[in-house]
Amino acid sequence: MAYAFQSIINIAEICSKKGICHAVISPGSRNAPLTIAFANHPNIECISVVDERSAAFIAMGIAQQTQKTVVLICTSGSAGLNYAPAVAEACFQEISLLILTADRPPEWIDQLDGQTIRQQSMYGKHAKNDYQLPVDYSHPDAVWHIERIVNEAINLTQLAPKGVVQINCPFREPFYPSEDQEITYDSKVRIIDQSDVNINFDQSLFNEIEQFENVLIVAGQDRFDQKLIDELNEIPFPVVADIISNVQRANHAIKHQDLMLVNPDLQKKLGAADLLITFGKSVISKNLKIYLRKYKPKQHWHIQEYGIPADPFQSLTKVIYGKPNIFFENLKHFTKKKSIQFLNNWLEADKIPCFSPTFFENQPFSELESIYEVMKYLPDRSILHLANSMAVRYVNSYGFDNQQDIEVFCNRGTSGIDGCLSTTVGHGYVSNKINTLIIGDLSFLYDKNGLWNHCIKNNLRIILINNGGGGIFKMITKPSQFKGTESFFTTPQTQDIELICKQYDLNYKFCADKVALRYYMKDFFSSSECPSLLEVRTDMNKNVGVWVDFKKLFA
Repeated sequence: MAYAFQSIINIAEICSKKGICHAVISPGSRNAPLTIAFANHPNIECISVVDERSAAFIAMGIAQQTQKTVVLICTSGSAGLNYAPAVAEACFQEISLLILTADRPPEWIDQLDGQTIRQQSMYGKHAKNDYQLPVDYSHPDAVWHIERIVNEAINLTQLAPKGVVQINCPFREPFYPSEDQEITYDSKVRIIDQSDVNINFDQSLFNEIEQFENVLIVAGQDRFDQKLIDELNEIPFPVVADIISNVQRANHAIKHQDLMLVNPDLQKKLGAADLLITFGKSVISKNLKIYLRKYKPKQHWHIQEYGIPADPFQSLTKVIYGKPNIFFENLKHFTKKKSIQFLNNWLEADKIPCFSPTFFENQPFSELESIYEVMKYLPDRSILHLANSMAVRYVNSYGFDNQQDIEVFCNRGTSGIDGCLSTTVGHGYVSNKINTLIIGDLSFLYDKNGLWNHCIKNNLRIILINNGGGGIFKMITKPSQFKGTESFFTTPQTQDIELICKQYDLNYKFCADKVALRYYMKDFFSSSECPSLLEVRTDMNKNVGVWVDFKKLFA
């Protein structure tokens, strides 16, 4: 006898035929038909994660690493709302997620029935679109409708700009097949494919370069692309590269912009570019943003493949649709006679003595120094994840001064602390490389449920910088001026990190000084039978003092 939910079972078959390999499922009853469909499919690997918020970030990490759509499945009620932080992050980072939310049938909405909320369009404008499955699963028109919805939704997650699509799935009981009902997949299920969009540049565009003498390139957040770096190496223009741009290996990369542009005299000396060329997503450096908004270029060209452009520097004059590496491949033929004086000015400014040995010798041990030390030991051909707040800011301040083959990820779509750990777990699950996360104590504790699952691999390494609270609010002048409100900003905590590591079977190490840190770093990244965490304990007030003294070097 056929299972009553056969058309729902076939959703998994459609996903498989369209290249989806992973699904993250949070346990529940209302989503049983979906769980049965995906968990039994031979070509889809399923992960069970109880905490929906963590599940969504793990799925996002898998999708980001594999660059394929990942399915998320949850039960009805508030479960799907817990996906919202990851949905927003995936929206702004353009990561493909297909969310299947089980629901009560429509006649029971707003009837005070348990686990029943208004689930349609629950992610608002952070989802590319949302769909509602019909309650009837057997009528030929309903089957056609379901197959069309699923195909369209998957295609939409992968169509540029990539993003999140929700399919709300109302189910009536009974959910579970009887003993005489067999779970089978229809190999003839209908598949609707789509083609990629090819964008070619108008060559007359590059002739305009002749009118600009001083050209500055700014790279925003993006995946590592060796072809892009190869093309940038052929162009005699400075390339301002945040740590999350993944182009710091380019020959003309400017890596210390956040520090050097603290100095207003240097800003004035560098002056405004004639032409600013940007690509990628957001940049971290606040000082770079201030500089570019103050010293506006004559023209600002932004390169992107699709969508509505942003104008964060308030100077945008032209949007160029296409792939950055192809743009620069064409551009290099029009720049051979350009002066390199502007380039040399930026390269010289970038040679600031960021870390003279005497600075840390005269300072107490701090999180700034600890992260600087950790960066020396990161293994080549590994992946570095940076949590938000101070971790990403510290690393962006000094960047990679060598040519390590390391790709950098950070949840800068919304720049929240939620999900940094879970995203890393997702990456590590589908990657054989060492995945290192540098994270603060509040970010770690807020997302520790990312460790509460069975998909943690031995390639996970966590550097936990523990200053006992939200140290970033000590760095900001205004919050520190209000007496009696410290607990609302810095949120002091005294959690025992070692006990948490024991709970989740992590190899735990502790240090509170540079000597111990260097001792543990020697073997921290070597192969291990379990994931490892190194807690680095620092003093919040000393951290502030070191950071203030450090920035004074460049003012």
